[in-house]
Amino acid sequence: MPPARREPQYTVQDVIDLVQNGESDVEIEISDTDKSDEDSDEDVCKEVDKENQPPMVCPADNYVDIEPKTRKHTMPRDRYRWLKKDFISPNTDFSGLDITADDISLHTPLEYFQKFVSEHMIEALTQNTNEYSFQVHGTSVNTTAKEIEKMLGMYLKMGLVQMAGTRMYWETETRYSPVADVMPRNRFQSLLTSLHFVNNMTVSETEKKDKLWKLRLWLDSFREKCLQVVPEEHNSVDEMMIPFKGKFSSIKQYMRGKPNPWGFKVWVRTGISGMMCDFDVYQGSVNGIRAKSELGLSGEVVMKLASTLPEGQNYKLYADNYFTCVPLLVKLLDRGIHYVGTARQVRLPNCNLEDEKSLKKKGRGSYDVRVEGNHNICAVKWYDSRAVTLVSSFAGPEPVQKIQRWDKANKTFIEVERPYIVGAYNKYMGRVDLLDSFTAKYKFPIKSRHWYMYIFWHTIILAVINAWLLYKRDCKALKVSSKETMNRRQFQAQLASSLILVNATLQTPKRGRPSSGKGSPATQSVTSGSPLNAQKRPSKRCANLPLDVRKDLVGHFPRKTGRGRCRQCNKGYTNTQCRKCDVRLCFLDNRDCFWDFHHQ
Repeated sequence: MPPARREPQYTVQDVIDLVQNGESDVEIEISDTDKSDEDSDEDVCKEVDKENQPPMVCPADNYVDIEPKTRKHTMPRDRYRWLKKDFISPNTDFSGLDITADDISLHTPLEYFQKFVSEHMIEALTQNTNEYSFQVHGTSVNTTAKEIEKMLGMYLKMGLVQMAGTRMYWETETRYSPVADVMPRNRFQSLLTSLHFVNNMTVSETEKKDKLWKLRLWLDSFREKCLQVVPEEHNSVDEMMIPFKGKFSSIKQYMRGKPNPWGFKVWVRTGISGMMCDFDVYQGSVNGIRAKSELGLSGEVVMKLASTLPEGQNYKLYADNYFTCVPLLVKLLDRGIHYVGTARQVRLPNCNLEDEKSLKKKGRGSYDVRVEGNHNICAVKWYDSRAVTLVSSFAGPEPVQKIQRWDKANKTFIEVERPYIVGAYNKYMGRVDLLDSFTAKYKFPIKSRHWYMYIFWHTIILAVINAWLLYKRDCKALKVSSKETMNRRQFQAQLASSLILVNATLQTPKRGRPSSGKGSPATQSVTSGSPLNAQKRPSKRCANLPLDVRKDLVGHFPRKTGRGRCRQCNKGYTNTQCRKCDVRLCFLDNRDCFWDFHHQ
């Protein structure tokens, strides 16, 4: 009988040499009875996955058994080999879809807005609102999709002309007609309290485990619309805060240093223009349990937001040191997506970059470089006023740029060398912060008892911003001059007017009780004089009348007014005015400007 084949035996020193040289392709099995070897070689045991290995008896006191690797396991920290050599940038020519003037045409603000908040979403919101009001109060509010659109238009107008409270828009001393004339105050507040996005009676217990189940259908529909926009080559990932200080919410977060530290955290991926392309509302742990992965929470967030980018087309992602780790860059490279981001030193295992003191002695602009040999990842540590570390899969230190920096000691500008990776990061990062600055402007803070309504109103503002940025992108592709391009305020104003007026007739709501005699003093001051003089000046609504309001063919009725110049031909004078558009138009035998204005 042949002798039993013994497994190869190695001394502890041999095992240490194999692991440090990165040549070990074996798993180490250490007996539970051999505690002295485990204690004496603690550093080696840290690199070993002991959780999934069965104990074995050592044949000798100073030996450990080593078996060939039989199953895949997490690689140790020394799998990355950082070398001090020149970084060779790969070919990163962008091959994704490009925006050309032949493929696009300009639309109205309402049409751009409907790319993100569609009519189907409004119809679903209307149905769920009616059902919810009936379930809670026993009677339905009987709202319609057009009334919901009017409410959204009123909300956007409130953002343009902000007051301390919602009721002030209807009060006599502070009345704002573009809002108050659209809908009575009580009706507006009744709709605000009845807005709902899902039928509570049909939601299962499994769906209720989602902390955002009351808003999930709306969020999924809005995210689907955002993903339909052609993404830009350069994208940045960061967190966004939706302001909220209420008590009754399980997903409220606190982020120190943010303009609004209390609120709901949203992971966002934006393009270089600031347009939101993908997002995910952070809900915290599920039942107190956090899923563990090699990338961690931050890395998994980037992978989820990057999963909606096309593979193999050399898209570029930028993020800060909260998200950056080397395994993340490797996984993105497998999808053909490149990455640049600041990094924490503890997340760069075995990357021995120079410390900050030695770089400071060399002076401002000094830097140190390491290149990971297996995956061609570059790490650069640059010192300006302090040291910062960046890693990238496509950007390196070359070409080094000369930039101007202020020298406090000499009180003058000096030239400082800046690696290319730092310039690329500064140029394309921070777009989520740009989006935050857009949302903070022209947004009216409506208060609500329901915490999820704050997220809903924030998505409405995000839809307006995305629509405006998409409009600006089309204007740039069509080479429209900056003077002819609407700014954010003009775009939101026209969108609000379109939401209120398109496919609707003009109705001025009645205020208070019917008056007897000559009416209130306020009414007497407005109506004093001849009736024609009171209507000589049309309202400012005609100055920038949205095109879709002119051509909706609803509610455009003529009326007699004071004589004035025709808006269409700009030559003749007429006393015929459109009730809805508030513009004078010729209505003669030989010239029908009334028809031309609403059909051309």
